Amino acid sequence: IVRRKLLRVMTGATLTIEPGTFIFGVPGTPPAVLLVTQSGKIRARGTRARPIVMTSGLPIGRRNRGDWGGLIMLGRAPINVPANSGGNQNAAGTFYIEGLNTTPDGQYGGDDPNWDCGSLEYVRVEFAGSILSPNNEVNSITWGACGKATVAHHLQASYGLDDAFEWFGGSSDARYLVGNMGRDDYLDFQLGYTGRVQYLIALQSPDYPGNRGIEGDNSEYNAASEPFSAPVVYN
Repeated sequence: IVRRKLLRVMTGATLTIEPGTFIFGVPGTPPAVLLVTQSGKIRARGTRARPIVMTSGLPIGRRNRGDWGGLIMLGRAPINVPANSGGNQNAAGTFYIEGLNTTPDGQYGGDDPNWDCGSLEYVRVEFAGSILSPNNEVNSITWGACGKATVAHHLQASYGLDDAFEWFGGSSDARYLVGNMGRDDYLDFQLGYTGRVQYLIALQSPDYPGNRGIEGDNSEYNAASEPFSAPVVYN
């Protein structure tokens, strides 16, 4: 159980999660987050019969959107953020992921378009997406500068308070994504994302309205920054 602090995967370590595993994020200040830093990897390989579930640590019936942060994966693929953006002291092509403090653990970006952040297969994330302050949120699943070697397929983001799936730059691909009952966007990309997303279903209820199906931007720090966001999204 993740308890009221960041669980970091770093310094060359690989977190392997077996099929059928449940990971519980306990609410707190700050909320729990599963963070895979640039120097770590995750291998979460569930199966159709035994998916991996990351959910709220509260009892069933008391769980709510935003109970915990969510899953963040950071790599060294290209992003288009200029130096010293948003009041930060970042080098060009690097930045700090939303929802975390500006520390080395939250840094992402580089020059390797094939960077491997790890594998997510048959994974469901529930009741995540904490909002720490205005425009400073954690999504259900976040890829920051993950490259082509990253694997992502058969994923579900349910009852999130922020976005279901978001890419901050990078070039990683994803297939077979399901988002349901979220309060913000279902597919969000920015900062020079150039990957491919295929087979996406977003299910929304009029009783729990969200925001957009797809939100796409280039860079809020400089709209002319390159590489331009140019993903391929189909089916």
